[in-house]
Amino acid sequence: MGRPPMPIGSHGKLRHYPYESGGVSGWVVTTKFRDLDGVVRTVKRSGKTKAAAERNLKKAIQDRQPNSGSPVTGDTKVAALVELFLEETKRRRRGTTYDTYAFHAHHTVVPALGQLRIREATVARLDGFFRTCEGHLSPNTVRSIRTVVSGSFSYAARLGAIPTNPVRDVGRIEGTKKDVRALTRRERVDLLARLDDDEEAYRFDVPDLVRFMLGTGCRIGEVIAVQDDAIDWQRGTVAVVANIVRVKQVGLVRHSGKTFSAQRVLPLPTFVRTTLAERRPDDVLPTSMVFPNSRGHALGRGSWRDPHNTGARLRTALDRAGYGWVTSHAFRKTAATVLDQAGLSARAIAGHIGHARPSITQDVYMDKRSAGRQAADAFDAVWGPDEESE
Repeated sequence: MGRPPMPIGSHGKLRHYPYESGGVSGWVVTTKFRDLDGVVRTVKRSGKTKAAAERNLKKAIQDRQPNSGSPVTGDTKVAALVELFLEETKRRRRGTTYDTYAFHAHHTVVPALGQLRIREATVARLDGFFRTCEGHLSPNTVRSIRTVVSGSFSYAARLGAIPTNPVRDVGRIEGTKKDVRALTRRERVDLLARLDDDEEAYRFDVPDLVRFMLGTGCRIGEVIAVQDDAIDWQRGTVAVVANIVRVKQVGLVRHSGKTFSAQRVLPLPTFVRTTLAERRPDDVLPTSMVFPNSRGHALGRGSWRDPHNTGARLRTALDRAGYGWVTSHAFRKTAATVLDQAGLSARAIAGHIGHARPSITQDVYMDKRSAGRQAADAFDAVWGPDEESE
């Protein structure tokens, strides 16, 4: 078997030769270098001394190395790498993702790893960092931190600074799985009755918002971003195509959702269609917000609800109703569980509630203890008073 070829951009053994010509003496150093085209060529440089000739040759070799213009090399500090990753994140991701990543980067990652060179960030060092984080942070927070670190080193690998992303080989982030809790039929009916009787909750549209979330599985930001032209009254569907979030130093932003999967068309259960029809104003416009703020439905951006304020009012109303354990995500879990018990596949349910991966839906959003019955029909079928004891 022949000798394996030299890697691109590498050289062989340096050979030194003294020379004397015309009364001038010095040294010549030669080596074999494999250029970018794969051809091995001889490179030769001279100097007055052996050391000077070798320096000249190494400079020539360096000049022949691939020059990609990359801002990242193995000697780049992790702090600089993380900032480049955050810049890329800001260009590619919408909403609050950048804010979350930047918080973890500046408060945890850079203080602990920032002064390391990229090549010094070994699997063992990174694994030790994550184990330290596990000692005082929640598993979900550590996973978010790992996303920042992994994204940064993936960026470095794409630019050729390192051969592979070392975060791939660190140990798993362990954590106790929370039991998924979905509202039973009796709890749903009781909660809505209590919200309907709460004047303050009614004033802020909390009962209608909860009905919409329970009947569609939408996120709060998706619900408050729905415009009238997203509803097809003949077909009984709603197009979920946007999400409203509050971005630091920007304010309210209406964007196209967390992921491509977040854009979807959902069938509306009868009880949700009834709710929407009852609250639809006579002077509605195509761009009117279905759930506007207190200033009115036809002011464009001025009608947008703040998701933080909406969440806070929902939280207060749930506490007053005696359902302190319920969150907006509990409504998504309830919707997923209703569809699961109706016999829909995990992929179909994931598509309905806007998940890119069915595994997330199965692991986090389905409560196997609850009973239910196909999308809008399933929601209608399980709505109403519970006929059995639970």
